[in-house]
Amino acid sequence: MLWDMDMWREMDRLRRDMDGLFGNYGRVTGATTYPLINVYDDKDTMTVTAELPGMKKEQVNITYSDGVLTIAGKTEPLARVKRMTVVRQERAEGDFEKSVRIPTKIQQDKINASFSNGVLTIELPKAEEAKPKTIAIEAK
Repeated sequence: MLWDMDMWREMDRLRRDMDGLFGNYGRVTGATTYPLINVYDDKDTMTVTAELPGMKKEQVNITYSDGVLTIAGKTEPLARVKRMTVVRQERAEGDFEKSVRIPTKIQQDKINASFSNGVLTIELPKAEEAKPKTIAIEAK
């Protein structure tokens, strides 16, 4: 029996070490609020992806105003979970809202959003004046 107690103590120490190792993850990556997002930039489009596991598109609202994209909604617990006692809960429930400043002018009337397998993808086409221009060099 002594071996079992030492094993659990060692497992607890390992868990604390791992928690300490990943404890700064949110501060380093910026991933501190739900939903987790990525923002990508290319020549013509800014693209934002958000992880929204278990949600339906009807539960999500997207707005874009004054250069700020906002993703909001409400996560609901599964019906069967409502009747259970929580032992451990890491996934958030309830209202959420996350905003991100888009650092370039966007064609607001051409913003497109799609939702597949729990990933929301928002494409924000850049305004013509925001796209990079190629400048020809004249030979003299």
